[in-house]
Amino acid sequence: MTVVLIIINILFTTVGQLLLKYAAIKNNSKLFLATGYFLFVLVVVASYFLMKLIDLKYFTVIMSLNYVTVFLLSAWIFKEELNKVKITGVFLVIIGIVIFSFGGQV
Repeated sequence: MTVVLIIINILFTTVGQLLLKYAAIKNNSKLFLATGYFLFVLVVVASYFLMKLIDLKYFTVIMSLNYVTVFLLSAWIFKEELNKVKITGVFLVIIGIVIFSFGGQV
């Protein structure tokens, strides 16, 4: 159940942000805007139950994966620029997740 909630959180947050970006690009996309916000409501509900199952410190680190997924998908879907600063930032997030997952015993 915990893994399912983690996947739902990451997936819905990422897709929600991409839908809001698409709605911003297309000025008259109320369906994409509404769907993006609806996914965020589902994320809040899933987050509530997930926080009952895991510590907040783990929740925060897991949710930082959203930075990576949104970065990669926005570059792929929207052709957003990948520069050295952005790539370095995402790389640092990934390093932080890895270090945290080893409990600081790297």
